[in-house]
Amino acid sequence: MAHMPDNRLVAAGAESLTLIRLPLAGQAGFEEFLGSWLLRSPAETALVDCGVTGSYAHLKKALDELEAAPDWLLLTHIHLDHAGAAGRLCRDYPRLKVFCCERAAAHLIAPEKLWQATAATLGEAMAAAYQPPLPVPASALVAREQLPPAWRVIDTPGHAAHHVSFLRRLAGRRLCFGGEALGVIPGDGVASWFADGRWQGGIRPATPPRYVPEIGRESMKKLAAADWDLFCAGHFGASSDRTLPERALKQNLFWEETIAQALQDGLSEDETVELLRREDPELANIARYAAGAQSREAYFLGNSVRGFARFLGRNV
Repeated sequence: MAHMPDNRLVAAGAESLTLIRLPLAGQAGFEEFLGSWLLRSPAETALVDCGVTGSYAHLKKALDELEAAPDWLLLTHIHLDHAGAAGRLCRDYPRLKVFCCERAAAHLIAPEKLWQATAATLGEAMAAAYQPPLPVPASALVAREQLPPAWRVIDTPGHAAHHVSFLRRLAGRRLCFGGEALGVIPGDGVASWFADGRWQGGIRPATPPRYVPEIGRESMKKLAAADWDLFCAGHFGASSDRTLPERALKQNLFWEETIAQALQDGLSEDETVELLRREDPELANIARYAAGAQSREAYFLGNSVRGFARFLGRNV
């Protein structure tokens, strides 16, 4: 297996950007899938996303080793693999200010329903790895107008109705923190997903149930038009490929067309996944993934197909 550094320094100097790896104990394929972006400048120390409660020990250890005490936590969305550790961070950093899409803030303050729904979806083993979130104090939450002026928020619903993306200039780069708005990618140099340790590209849609394709595609168009030269994904790593939004948009259209035909033909979910793996060139490299990563992707491919199928079932 390829070496997996705990902290990937993406940009260095007076301003720096580090990707902190947040492995899930006992979950094959999740050694390098969850992450938190640490941005440091003379004016601020900020995290974008923070992983789950079950990976918080890794995040806290990294922050201690890097001598970083975050002032800000910016959440692309409140799914627990991105926001589950927010309450732990607030406990350990009482001055931390937290931003998420305003419509989702209530679920951070009182996360019980979010946890119950997530645990029911994940199953017992994965729920045990995630662990329940702690509540975020209402006093820690801020509106987008209160963020430091260097940050720009773009509403990018699709993967989640409350999904946002962030633009920020740092160390001579134009960063876009896009969460899962374009799907899931192995970022530049993230070779650990591959059995032979040799990196290849690809995009896997992140379109869980209650997905509305037109809304997701509008968000992809927003990111295509945005000014960035480094895309910082939620899963996993960074890419300087400016064609990512166009590729994700093309893939999204192909998936909707293919899944609509599969429904008409009476294909099962598993058969539809296999069809897409054969016909979608963006998925070709999944065959080269290590066993754990293949197992992980099998689950998420099914969930993403389900999002399209349930939408089409209501609309065909």
